[in-house]
Amino acid sequence: MELLISVFIILFLIGAISFLKPSKRMKALSEVRMAAAKQGFKIGSTKQLREKFKNWNPQVAIYQFKNLSEYKNLHYIKVENNLELYDPISIKYEKNFERIEEKISELPSSILEIIFYQSNIAIVWDENLGTSELLKIKESILKI
Repeated sequence: MELLISVFIILFLIGAISFLKPSKRMKALSEVRMAAAKQGFKIGSTKQLREKFKNWNPQVAIYQFKNLSEYKNLHYIKVENNLELYDPISIKYEKNFERIEEKISELPSSILEIIFYQSNIAIVWDENLGTSELLKIKESILKI
């Protein structure tokens, strides 16, 4: 009987310790987030920001960084395989709209949604794509 109790206690301790060890997926996400922080990204968002995104769900992440572009107050959503203007629709009637569309079309397909604010740019993307995809996203946005 004592042996059986000892075995259950040992199995319980092994199970508890295994829960403390991060999974491979969590390790990979932490590496992506660490690299993102080093690149100047702010990870996460407020409830108000999550509500502005139409493609946000718990399986994707919102990353933000400083807006160094000339574009402000633009919101693009991925529809099928393209990013399409969501707000403000009135920008479609401006002279430089074709140039904006051309630059937006050059962004990686991994961006599910992008909002250009006055001070920052917020994107929705799948973190599971890894650090190299994040760096590709940042590089292409900085070209805008």
